[in-house]
Amino acid sequence: MLKRAVTLILLVALGWAGWKVWQPPAVSVQSRPVVQNLPERPGEAVELWRVVTRRMIVPKAVKELGKTLRERGLPAVITLARKEAVVLHAFDDPRSFDRREDAVRARNDWRKAGFDAELIKPDEHFGVALGRLYMAAYARALQHQLELAKRPYTYHRRQVSIPTWHFTFAAAPYAEASRLWSRVQALGVADPVLMRESRFRVMFDHVSADSPDP
Repeated sequence: MLKRAVTLILLVALGWAGWKVWQPPAVSVQSRPVVQNLPERPGEAVELWRVVTRRMIVPKAVKELGKTLRERGLPAVITLARKEAVVLHAFDDPRSFDRREDAVRARNDWRKAGFDAELIKPDEHFGVALGRLYMAAYARALQHQLELAKRPYTYHRRQVSIPTWHFTFAAAPYAEASRLWSRVQALGVADPVLMRESRFRVMFDHVSADSPDP
């Protein structure tokens, strides 16, 4: 009888232990405070964005693009005009001429070869300019053309301050600004950038937002 009782007690104990092992842990319903700040995401209603076109330096091209933007019905086209430091790439005939007639002959010879040569007079002598370019891609193209022609030339570059223009539009929430960016990008010539209004203010706050067209 005692042996049977001991056995029964052991079985009950083992069963209790097994039940405790297989029970899932209790889940606390008490919420923990969130300590990590989520990064700000585009689209937040409190933040505004701007569409800004690339820098332009040719007044005629600026007028044509401004006209195109307005004809496409894009809202609130604003012209930003300011002076910026840009790199000037200069290509010249290496020769210096004492007489204007000799320089003219050299210029005409360059033109016959397909180059947009112009007469210059940097000092008491005459020279022939082969190109004054502000974009590196155009400078590389002209250099390639000169090398193919196997003609000697000189090249130098320097920083100059010149008038530049950008187009922008009224600040808007991210979704609206993103749709506007797509419309401007579809033109294929404006190369627009979508930036936060705070960054736009840092870059252009000193520029009149209602500058007249060039």
